[in-house]
Amino acid sequence: MLVLALLAVVLAIPLAREYVDLRRSCGLTRLPALATTALVLPASAAGAVLTSPLASQPAAQWTATVLFALLAYSLAARAIVARASSAATAPSRRI
Repeated sequence: MLVLALLAVVLAIPLAREYVDLRRSCGLTRLPALATTALVLPASAAGAVLTSPLASQPAAQWTATVLFALLAYSLAARAIVARASSAATAPSRRI
């Protein structure tokens, strides 16, 4: 139980920082920032599915799952941030 609580804290702190960063630097409102941060869940699920052939080697499977989830989440979040940044400077948004 202690291990799960520690794992939750280790995961929650960086995600909370990411949420705050998306709100401050990208100007996203609460819901889009939360939705972007929540992309870590499907990224982790995809990583778990793609690495299921490594089930006989749990350490390799979880390492690959975490690496895939990190890569997928980073790419998705950066694409959203880039899109939000370009939308903020679009000519139709200038007053």
